[in-house]
Amino acid sequence: MKTLIASALVATAALTGAANAMTAPQLDSEAKYVLPGADFSGLSAAEVLAINNALKSGDSNSEKQALIRAFLN
Repeated sequence: MKTLIASALVATAALTGAANAMTAPQLDSEAKYVLPGADFSGLSAAEVLAINNALKSGDSNSEKQALIRAFLN
């Protein structure tokens, strides 16, 4: 009985993890601070991830703005 319950918990955890992996990435709120007024609605998931990575880098705000503008154009 314990094995059945443990197996069910493992299966549930695996399915939950797979569902979370399929959700679209969210743009970091810092992007709207670095480049206010920009329209981020047309970005792909890969572009969102690239912008988020750039925001976490040690680059200056002007470098971050340039990178974000490159994705938006």
